[in-house]
Amino acid sequence: MKLKKSLGFWDVFAIALGQVIGSGIMVLIGIGIQFTAYAVPFAFILSSILSIIKQLPVVFMGSAMPATGGLYVYCKRVLGPRVGFFYLAILLITHILIALFALGFAKYALALLPGLNETYVALGILTLFYFVNLVGIKQAAAVQKIMIIFLLIGLSSLIFFGILEVDYSNFTSQEKLFPDGWYGFALACVVMSFATGGAQFVSELGGEMNKPERDLPRAIVAATVIAAIFFALVSIVAVGILPVEQTAGATLSDVAQEILPPALYTAFIVGAGLFALATSINSTFSWATKSVLIACEDGWLPKGIAVVNKRFNTPHILLTLLLLIGAAPIMAGWDLRYIIMLGSGLVFIYDMVPLVAAFLLSARLPDVFHGAYWKLSEGKLKSISVAGLVILLCQFALSFSDIDRTGWVLIIGYVTLVVIYVNVRGKRLGY
Repeated sequence: MKLKKSLGFWDVFAIALGQVIGSGIMVLIGIGIQFTAYAVPFAFILSSILSIIKQLPVVFMGSAMPATGGLYVYCKRVLGPRVGFFYLAILLITHILIALFALGFAKYALALLPGLNETYVALGILTLFYFVNLVGIKQAAAVQKIMIIFLLIGLSSLIFFGILEVDYSNFTSQEKLFPDGWYGFALACVVMSFATGGAQFVSELGGEMNKPERDLPRAIVAATVIAAIFFALVSIVAVGILPVEQTAGATLSDVAQEILPPALYTAFIVGAGLFALATSINSTFSWATKSVLIACEDGWLPKGIAVVNKRFNTPHILLTLLLLIGAAPIMAGWDLRYIIMLGSGLVFIYDMVPLVAAFLLSARLPDVFHGAYWKLSEGKLKSISVAGLVILLCQFALSFSDIDRTGWVLIIGYVTLVVIYVNVRGKRLGY
């Protein structure tokens, strides 16, 4: 699949940062406070460190073999076609998380205009960025860079006005830091790991980047680090000014209304609240179809759905399917916490596959390993990959401890169907 190379470093960095920073700080912070109260800044910091550890093997593979549909291609080349498609099939169902971004956007919109219908707003913002991405990845990246500027300005205003108003004595009491013990803190880290991760998905755009072997690693690491700094500072303000009972499960709009002048509060809701979630929606539409395009070429999925519009160079059928996947949980009325815990559990399953691929890369594809732009010894790559797998296994166990029986049935049923499909289809394809 040949797509036009049109993306530079700043395009990819903006897409990566928008993917990471959106839901993490604007929606999930209230859920994190529910789990661990005043320790939520520490949960952000720890989760950011763990996310970087998990992403480093992907960063290395991105510098070694950049491609359209990056993560799927890495897994396929190292572990074989069947494992590669298993990874992709699990990834596909987690695109329900785009609904999380849309619902978060709607909640901030309602903070400005309470009379709006949350469902209609969520569906409307999904549809808007569906059309933005229909007209081209370069146009979507341009919109992303503009939104990122307003987003960072909005978050900076909250930090500037709030950081000196925080009651820091709350961060010294173990009872206030860990009201539900270490288990609550660990669950908060699971939620925050979804918030601090995601930058690695820009590897899906490798075939559309001018210098992917150089820019992919830089964009992934830089976006994660910058997001982590903002997460830590904003979370201190979020939990340190109002009583924790008011902020648990809530968005940042309540805190912003307390500390910002009216005009700045409106600007914050628009610039930080709305644009943060909008950037995550736009990012997902930008990268989520790329692996599917390659899987269709490989015969795993019908080639008819992988049609690329000749004028805009975009996969309009796949983008439409992604829109429908994101709209389904919204129409079903799922709440944010259920979506994030169900989606995160699946994320931890498929995130393990690229780490296994990175561990075996030097043995399976030695020429690719030694030709990587970003150099790392075989021992270090294997050690980091093992560390990432251990982190994922722990997060996986914690995530599923908070999912009910219905969630278990849905996940086990879907994984079982994927395994059956991979084996049946794989035999027909000769894999």
